[in-house]
Amino acid sequence: MPKHILIAHDLSREADIALRRAIQLARQHGARLSLLHVLEDHLPNAVQSSLREAAQRILEERLEQLGATECKVLLRKGRPAQQILEEMEESQADLLVIGRHHHNAPELFIGTTLERVARHLTAPLLLVAGDTPHTPYNHAAVALDFSVCACDALRTSCDLLAPDATLTALNVMELGSRLLSRSNDSQDFLETQKELLGKLLEDEMAGLAAPAPTVDVQVARGALPKALDEAVCALNPQLFALGSHGRSLISQALLGSLPLRYLQSPPCDVLVVK
Repeated sequence: MPKHILIAHDLSREADIALRRAIQLARQHGARLSLLHVLEDHLPNAVQSSLREAAQRILEERLEQLGATECKVLLRKGRPAQQILEEMEESQADLLVIGRHHHNAPELFIGTTLERVARHLTAPLLLVAGDTPHTPYNHAAVALDFSVCACDALRTSCDLLAPDATLTALNVMELGSRLLSRSNDSQDFLETQKELLGKLLEDEMAGLAAPAPTVDVQVARGALPKALDEAVCALNPQLFALGSHGRSLISQALLGSLPLRYLQSPPCDVLVVK
């Protein structure tokens, strides 16, 4: 469970929505909550001082309206992505919450603060895209395979859910054309895959400290990312979690990964775990 949540706030409506979700999660788990706002550093000192005072006042007023006066407000100046990453490391926060960027123009995602942070952040990242973050998550999905990061995403998502939540583990099996033409064999492969994932889930869920949610396994046949997109769309979850295999500098530089795809065009709130 998260012990220290950092919310990055840029004074936008999307950031306000993310703040409400961060407050809800902090209350649900008894976690410490910090709010970070980054000021531009290329403005004259007098302008920076005025903006700093205004930002402090606005953020404190919003926290008071939301009944979260215990939340610590942090004001920094510099490049937002760099300041967020530095604050996450220095404060040892174990979850970053951030609002959606350029939701009306996803093609502008590359180069945003979110995209830059997502590449280098080692802690879990929660992108809040939904509009109703007042109640705990009770319906979630996770992309599950046999990788370590996918299992980490499974456990982290369970930590964020309500005790009575339902979680669907989605797996896409990309069978070759030869197997697809042999329908009986392909069905056997799918059933075997589902059985193996069920055993994996048993092992992972047994290690959870908190009460485990109700979990279902779905194995889809098709090609990524289309099959996964269709499965998530059909489920319509509040939260979609997935692991990121981008541990190396080379893989982090590629934009074709599933995590960056879902951060760019989120179907709901998205949790990325490395």
